[in-house]
Amino acid sequence: MSRYFTVALLGILLATTAGCSNRHAQEIDARLESAENNATWARVRADEAFLKAQLAAEVALRAQHTADEANVRISRMK
Repeated sequence: MSRYFTVALLGILLATTAGCSNRHAQEIDARLESAENNATWARVRADEAFLKAQLAAEVALRAQHTADEANVRISRMK
């Protein structure tokens, strides 16, 4: 009788442990997926910010060239 009780108790213990382990693994997977999604969105936003910065630099460079040309014309007029 004691042997059956020990085997049954061990079986119950293993069953409950396996359920917790699976739930814990699912929780870790969900957190990992969430972190990956957050990293992807951060990368997308960083890429967009980089492209906007590049565009702003190009516009600033064109404005500088225009200003330089205007200064040259003004100096010629004097």
